[in-house]
Amino acid sequence: MPDPLFPRWQKRLLLLAALGLALTGMGQMPIFSRYYIADLPGLGWLGNYQITAALHLALAALLIFLLAAFAATWIGAGGKRPYLTPAGRQRVALYGALALTGLVRVLQNGALPLVAPMQVRYLDWTHLGLAMGLLVFALVRGKRPAVVESRSVGVMVK
Repeated sequence: MPDPLFPRWQKRLLLLAALGLALTGMGQMPIFSRYYIADLPGLGWLGNYQITAALHLALAALLIFLLAAFAATWIGAGGKRPYLTPAGRQRVALYGALALTGLVRVLQNGALPLVAPMQVRYLDWTHLGLAMGLLVFALVRGKRPAVVESRSVGVMVK
């Protein structure tokens, strides 16, 4: 069996970054303090907005780096690269849209506001909706392979 295009440790790092982003993303909303989760021993940092915001940005930078590395590896493989399955294309679309809305939100908070102040809520809702969509996708279709070695695998024939 040939070496996989993306080693297991890279996939696990992506999963850890995504799970960390989910946790710190919920920390951006005051739910950990509101529901006294932050009062549990060892979880007080979840109620601190500055800590969760800094961790969310650091994990987002890691996620974008990993996504860019995956894309570069994919493109660099040329004709030897495997084919994306429908589940793989959906995964790419969800991660890409989530990264894009997060990047626009970071730029909005910085020196380059791209969205009108009253429209920021829709950007936030879109980002949250995409995160929930990724969660649903992971629960429903997450175990399906993202790539196959030949086009005939995973293609429906009528």
